[in-house]
Amino acid sequence: MSFATESKNEVMISIVVPVFNVALYVKESLESIASQDFSFPYEVILVDDCSTDASLEICRQFIEKNHATHFTILENLKNQGVSATRNRGLDEATGRYFMFVDSDDLLPSNALSTLYDAAEKYDVEIVKGNNSIFGQSGESAAAYNVGQRSLIKGAQILTTFYEHEKVRGHPWGKLFRRAQLGGYRFPVGVRMGEDLFYCSELFSQASSLMLLDRNVYRYRQRGSGSSGSKFESGSYIDWLAAVEKSGQFASDANQKRAHKNLLVRTMAQIARECRKISPASAAPVLEAIEQRCQQWNIRLFDLIVIDRLDLRCIGRYFKLQLALRQIRRNLSRT
Repeated sequence: MSFATESKNEVMISIVVPVFNVALYVKESLESIASQDFSFPYEVILVDDCSTDASLEICRQFIEKNHATHFTILENLKNQGVSATRNRGLDEATGRYFMFVDSDDLLPSNALSTLYDAAEKYDVEIVKGNNSIFGQSGESAAAYNVGQRSLIKGAQILTTFYEHEKVRGHPWGKLFRRAQLGGYRFPVGVRMGEDLFYCSELFSQASSLMLLDRNVYRYRQRGSGSSGSKFESGSYIDWLAAVEKSGQFASDANQKRAHKNLLVRTMAQIARECRKISPASAAPVLEAIEQRCQQWNIRLFDLIVIDRLDLRCIGRYFKLQLALRQIRRNLSRT
């Protein structure tokens, strides 16, 4: 069932797909996008970021073989990164709604109709659905999936986003109304955390959010290589900066409290991952964490008395401290 009131010729959904060196996966991804049961026009904007493998040619062959005239390929003249690539796709979008699909992930056949029908029926600006995570070891539901649908309005939308229990900072698995939210762009030149900052801004501007209890996205978990890559490259600094800057959208006490919780959550995650890397790489990370604990007032007294955070956040604080203790212990042995 669909709830559209406009002409059948209107593009209802624009799908932005950044493409970069995904020759092993992109054909399957395109097939899942093309095989939607959606009964209204939609457009697929593929933006190739100077792939050095066969990704671009696979996209061209797919469009030609399937006569997929609603698919468009744009080519960056130089490699610009995923943020600029997504932004270029957004610049070309014409649909009533827009969404993002990563070129190695998959859409269930009813993804578009599920998201679109909810957006139209409940007249909301953002619809977020559940997703699964799949890889060589199988497929399972994401931990942050919701068990029942819920409508969230006003300031609670950003609070819910900061809480990171039902909504995470990636842009996929969500449908956005373009008239209200299509003018915002990803920060360019950020190596990590750009998704979170972008979504923070959109969620701060939206007046209505629907959380759906139906799966609309299949996220492919690929071999991630060394767990210390973000530390060795220094991109974790951008992640920390993005999380900090996302707090600029907080305007009331609940949002600020939820953002403080997100700061603690992020620090705990980084510290726990840092335990697994070499002492040489861990030393500057430890220094960065300690500096930000000072800057962000991540101290037990502040969290309990001033910020009045809940027990779950206090638990994360203790996990952070335990991880920091282990990092210092590892460094003392060198």
